[in-house]
Amino acid sequence: MSNKKYRIAIIGCGMICNAAHMPSITELKKKGLAEVVAVADIREQAARETAERWGIPAWYTDPQQMLDEVKPDWVSVCTPNVYHKQWSIAALRAGAHVMCEKPIALKYQDAKEMFEEADKAGKLLWACQSRRWSADMDFAYMAMREGDIGKPYFADISFVRRFGIPTWGFFHMKEHNGGGSFCDLGVHFIDALLWMCGNPRVQAVSGMETDVIAKKKEDVMISIKESGAYIGTFTPRPYDPDEFSVEECAAGSMRLEGNFLVNFKFTWALNQPTAKHFILCGDKGGLDVEQFKLYKNVGRFQAETELKYFDNRPFAGVAFDAHRYMYEHVYNVLEGSEERRVKPEETLNVVAAIEAFYRSAEENREVRTEELGGYLK
Repeated sequence: MSNKKYRIAIIGCGMICNAAHMPSITELKKKGLAEVVAVADIREQAARETAERWGIPAWYTDPQQMLDEVKPDWVSVCTPNVYHKQWSIAALRAGAHVMCEKPIALKYQDAKEMFEEADKAGKLLWACQSRRWSADMDFAYMAMREGDIGKPYFADISFVRRFGIPTWGFFHMKEHNGGGSFCDLGVHFIDALLWMCGNPRVQAVSGMETDVIAKKKEDVMISIKESGAYIGTFTPRPYDPDEFSVEECAAGSMRLEGNFLVNFKFTWALNQPTAKHFILCGDKGGLDVEQFKLYKNVGRFQAETELKYFDNRPFAGVAFDAHRYMYEHVYNVLEGSEERRVKPEETLNVVAAIEAFYRSAEENREVRTEELGGYLK
């Protein structure tokens, strides 16, 4: 292993850059493994203040100019969703490895083209599915590998925020973000589910979306933490509910290969208590990931076993701790000491689910992934 020091540039200087990416890179910097050489954002204030806050030597309002002049080894793309493809491909063509925030794309063909560009460039393209490093999902994956629930065939997953609409940036604007709660919250849960279960192919999605509560413009007390921003909203773009043009609630079902049914619900706003729900059921038992309980029969008795795990990792309890573990892992993948945890075929499967969901909601019908251009070919 060479222990190369990577020169990193960041495109997009909003919340996720400042709250998750920069602290993660700082940990690599402490070990002499990376440094941020430049940042870019179309908002001059965001780019300049991010550079000043973290002691970064250069900032730009034109990401392409930054790529041309700085020639980084590694680029982290932290823009709104609609621009992920554009800047990931530009960075790959500029000779950089790319970490792109989730979802890397909203359409299967776009994601496929992005990975094809990475292959042409001989570079790594990485989808930041950071929840795979959160303690609950990491340990649930280990429990699934033990095989205690047998072959999974049903799942019930949800992430409900009673009122947690992101009120900064472009999350709520379709022309910039492409979608709302499904591609913000749902992408993490769907990715984790498919990962735990061996990446069964998404065959079809039936879903619907609503935008009722946000459009009412009620002056409701909210917690910025509940909307996903623990820290990092230093230079927020003013929120205007009149600009809200995505879904606040996404619900439906997916059919996976192997006669596997998944019910889902992901909301930024719903008159229901804030809660996460992640249950997997197999022919030998069931696993409640949030409660970390195992449901099995013991002889003639029904039994519930409360599993215990201990998060003794160095960043336990730190905001966006999963990004820090993910960055270290990506560095090790680039150096050849670890196999990549988030594989292209898994990311493509997730993007297929996203595209099928939005088409289903728009067309009011079940959409099969074989209808998507070039799916799994």
